[in-house]
Amino acid sequence: MRDYDGRTAQERVAERRRRLIDSGYTLFGEVGYAGTSIRAVLRHAELRDRYFAESFADLDELLAQVLDQIFDDEVRLCEAAVESADDPAGASRAMISALVTSLEADPRRARIKLREAISAGPVVYASRDRGLRRLATLVASLLPAPVGGGPDPQLVALGLVAAANELLTNLFYGNAPGNAQAMTRDDVVEIAVFMFQGAADLYSRLSPAAADTAHADEPRTS
Repeated sequence: MRDYDGRTAQERVAERRRRLIDSGYTLFGEVGYAGTSIRAVLRHAELRDRYFAESFADLDELLAQVLDQIFDDEVRLCEAAVESADDPAGASRAMISALVTSLEADPRRARIKLREAISAGPVVYASRDRGLRRLATLVASLLPAPVGGGPDPQLVALGLVAAANELLTNLFYGNAPGNAQAMTRDDVVEIAVFMFQGAADLYSRLSPAAADTAHADEPRTS
């Protein structure tokens, strides 16, 4: 049944949830997780107290939902970057460039992903882990497939993504005045591509084509 404004109960719940998520994004991104309270979220969303528990158990769950959506956006951006590139090296450059641009465009997004996500609770930790692994799956798809030996490409890709995430953190929050090793946007992109290409080159030595070449060079025995 629909109420007086033509919306179902489920539609009203979904709208209140969306308002809570939007308010969480603003507050977590502007004053941080530690500086945000449930009451502040409700006040920002212009909702009564009872409506928070309708969608979230606590602030950890709310921040996890906000972080999930940030990673959803990043995965879409990176998928589009990969599709537009001509080769794996170009795809890796397009991916990291897209991530930097996205974080530069909205400082709240950068703060939530790079700072607040590591200071919250277990639900946020799980969300962060899922998001980084989703990005790693894209990176792994760009690496040559090894015939055998060597570490799991998915785990190598996860290491590359984690390293890139740390570079991004340094770019946005490590450039304190007087820091002799302050990073630039170009530094982040070039280092991330350098690391990817190093892994790709190592895996190319274990690829089917490399294995065929090695066998072709072996002396034949009668």
